[in-house]
Amino acid sequence: MMRFNPALNVITAALAAVFASFLPAMAAPFAYVTNQKADSVSVIDLASGRVADTLTVGKDPAGVAVSDDGFTAIVTSPTARELAVIDGKQGRIRKTLSVGEGPLGVAISADGRRGYVADFYGHFVSAIDLEAVEIIKRVPVGHYPAGLTVSRDGKRIFVAEREDDTVSLIDGVTLSIDRTIKVGRHPFGVLLDSEEHRLFVANVESNDVTVIDLDKFGIITTVPVGERPYAMALAGGGDIYVTNQYDSTVSVINGQDYQVKKVIPVGQYPEGIATDSAGKRVWVANWFDNSVSVIDIDQLKVTSTISTGNGSRAFGQFLAKRPVTP
Repeated sequence: MMRFNPALNVITAALAAVFASFLPAMAAPFAYVTNQKADSVSVIDLASGRVADTLTVGKDPAGVAVSDDGFTAIVTSPTARELAVIDGKQGRIRKTLSVGEGPLGVAISADGRRGYVADFYGHFVSAIDLEAVEIIKRVPVGHYPAGLTVSRDGKRIFVAEREDDTVSLIDGVTLSIDRTIKVGRHPFGVLLDSEEHRLFVANVESNDVTVIDLDKFGIITTVPVGERPYAMALAGGGDIYVTNQYDSTVSVINGQDYQVKKVIPVGQYPEGIATDSAGKRVWVANWFDNSVSVIDIDQLKVTSTISTGNGSRAFGQFLAKRPVTP
């Protein structure tokens, strides 16, 4: 007859609880939303649509990027002049790094090894070794660099230079500027299409989106959108979703004929925008509403709103691009 051993059962239960506690952190897909006025990051469980945790970071966080696998997130704090590296498996800040005068836009390479930080006041882009959390090189660029994006092979980094009305292509191997092109007034967010043949640029002062042919490195067209377009995301088979700050809307541009097919009301002063790995929902950070709007791309409307921290900006790819696996 088996005897009941209370001590053994307590130990077994404790070990099971410890083991289980790691599973959600490793497997659940999360969004990382920077809250500029709260000096924090809201970690949203995408499955439940709830804030699972809140992390304290440096003063006035704004930019954020999440690795494709969801295991690393990086956050810029312009006032603190630092970059925070978040361990997505453990749900904690692994390390911080002083990076310049005003770090803002950020991006992570597809392999998760490198981060890129646009310094808005220093007028350079820092290449960061994310394993060692060290600066590899600073690349001088145009005035007031903002949004960044990186090609899948890591050989091309695109940066919007706000005050110069330009976008520069940085060679990912030599870490030097290859080419520069004029776009609309005060470009901010940049976005590659799924095949990486086109680059989309949101111009906040001219209220439009510039479409660039990357094979010819020339402009295809310019698409008028709402007032103060800020950032963009791809969804729905190649449509471009654009946040319009002053209109509190998202413009949906058809990726084939470049016509605006829908304008969706969201929260007040939307900024960051990203599509989840399933490709069915677009997530929008609303700065003045302290919230995230969730857009269903089949219905083309907001289906839920999540309360976050004070001053939600989430400028960058704030959630993983592919399904997160344990």
